[in-house]
Amino acid sequence: MDLRLSGRTALVAASSRGLGFAVARGLAAEGAAVAICARTAQAADAAAASIASETGARTAGFACDLSREGEPERLVGATAEHFGSLDVLVTNAGGPPPGSFSQLDDAAWDRAVDLTLMSVVRLTRSALPYLRKSGRGRIVNLVSSSVK
Repeated sequence: MDLRLSGRTALVAASSRGLGFAVARGLAAEGAAVAICARTAQAADAAAASIASETGARTAGFACDLSREGEPERLVGATAEHFGSLDVLVTNAGGPPPGSFSQLDDAAWDRAVDLTLMSVVRLTRSALPYLRKSGRGRIVNLVSSSVK
């Protein structure tokens, strides 16, 4: 299938493993340059190298804790600077910590909101100028089913 992604740049949040990795690999296989995001540089770089080796796509790994204020903005800026543009943003984050509703204290809820909601808000807000400039910007939002 040709999704017409050749020559476009995608940033996939939380993409060193799991669903984010699969999405990043799929975008790379379709011809996109892909920015990989993980909490550690080692995980991001390893995922980026794996995808580049498998697909031949241009990739780059970036360490970023999406739940921390300022980090999503830094990630978007570093991606656009590295690749020269940003055309696709895939927001992806895990869900809240395991446990039942009554087991989670306020701090756990705050961390979950920062990760699953505010990281998306911050990533999107930061990416919008680049996506608008590209004239073909797209945002795909993914979230763990555990947020139920």
